[in-house]
Amino acid sequence: MIQMFQGSFSHSEWRELVSDFQDLSLLQTWEYGEAKTRTGPWKVERTIFMDNSCLVGACQVMVRLIPFTSRGVAWINRGPLWRRPGRQDIKDLSTMLSQLRQTWAEDRGIYLRVALPLQNNEEGIRCLPPRGYSWVKNTVPWTSARLDLSSPLEALRGQMHQKWRNCLNKSERLGLSGEFGNDASLLGQVFEEYEKFLTKKDFKPVITPLFCRQLQVNGKLWGGIARLGDQRLGGIIVACYGQTCEYLVGAVNEAGRATNATYFLLWQAICQMKQSGYQRFDLGGVNPQTTPPGIFSFKSGLKGTPYRMAGEIEAYDRSLFNHGIRWYITRTRDR
Repeated sequence: MIQMFQGSFSHSEWRELVSDFQDLSLLQTWEYGEAKTRTGPWKVERTIFMDNSCLVGACQVMVRLIPFTSRGVAWINRGPLWRRPGRQDIKDLSTMLSQLRQTWAEDRGIYLRVALPLQNNEEGIRCLPPRGYSWVKNTVPWTSARLDLSSPLEALRGQMHQKWRNCLNKSERLGLSGEFGNDASLLGQVFEEYEKFLTKKDFKPVITPLFCRQLQVNGKLWGGIARLGDQRLGGIIVACYGQTCEYLVGAVNEAGRATNATYFLLWQAICQMKQSGYQRFDLGGVNPQTTPPGIFSFKSGLKGTPYRMAGEIEAYDRSLFNHGIRWYITRTRDR
């Protein structure tokens, strides 16, 4: 019988607990939760699910309360984790979701929304959501693509769109060089490039430089800087978790655009992540509906395997508080 346990977990404890889950995402890592709490009005609560002495699930919940009340929203993104070697029964996921609904929506009266940790075409999704939940209408599920890093580099390069490969070839002929790694000094340079890029573009991203710096405090990021001679052209940021790495940020200046530094940086990141033993390289969002056209075209040129997550479900009591919270979330998410 699956039972839910809430607790306070250290960095090393949570990393050990989630390391074997095959559906682990950046959003369910300890580092992500801590970065969210340090850069915004969120707090994090963590839960595990046990079947006797066997760990079968884990879940990181981001919580935001209305000031001076006990009401608010509990947001679970790509959780609870439920896929482990030898145990991948979707009934386990349904049971965990029911226990989360009981804790958050019923016992604590908090509006609960969950972005499910499975893809939209998986067998068994018709069994969801469990009783007490409903599908959230008009949401745009996370859509991206992954490269299989077990493939030879020649195959990965060969599957690129011809235009992408031509741009990469040009950057290599021009003699671009790169410095890559996860030390603080190098990443500091990448953050500087990112901040300059955002200032010039007057753009406010979801992944901010401050958020990146907080992720790096806990050692989650890898970065690279491209140069032509002594001239800095821009940088790249990649998040690493489990057997997956994920493209977070690419920021190049005018000289970098002229020399195709973005192509050089991303290809070098793919090569270095493969060499480091990672199995998957996630391109960090490839959706024709929500990804800016230029970025969508750039990422699509690598010809990764596309995937689309299932939608979001919600559970809440019918109080005015929760109706108001639901209305506000729907209104702001649709903008």
